[in-house]
Amino acid sequence: MAYNPEDLDPLEVTLLGVLSLGLPPSRAAGDDTFRVDHVTAVTHALQLGATREMFLAPGAAAVTPGFRARLREAVRSLGAKEVLAEQAPGLPAPPGGYEEGLLIDTVDPDVHPVVLDHYLGQACMESLLRNPIVYPYLMERYASSGEVWRRLRAGGYAE
Repeated sequence: MAYNPEDLDPLEVTLLGVLSLGLPPSRAAGDDTFRVDHVTAVTHALQLGATREMFLAPGAAAVTPGFRARLREAVRSLGAKEVLAEQAPGLPAPPGGYEEGLLIDTVDPDVHPVVLDHYLGQACMESLLRNPIVYPYLMERYASSGEVWRRLRAGGYAE
């Protein structure tokens, strides 16, 4: 079955949109604010008109246990819809992903699922970017990720 963003739960749309941004792994970035769960939590809070910290644990880049549970459920739901494929922690990145042997970010604990429906992922990302409250945050993450990717490539990535 083909899905559109309006067929999904708002958190599912947010997660798919964030996964489609092409952010670097937080471990490679050396910055937990690149974690998929962190970016999804901030983006979802902004969409709800709340503060960026709504779903973040106090004083940390980690998300609250309640948000983590909701995010896990969104991953399971999208997996059941065959939109995402979960990966076990420690596996190398999927084709076109990150350098071999580098652990990739997930929702739990630091490895994200693979987007199988790229058209839907792109549509979800575009819906996030159309939100004038969310746009500046995601563009800052995207711009910062460019610096990380340049550093990785300068260090021999993709050679």
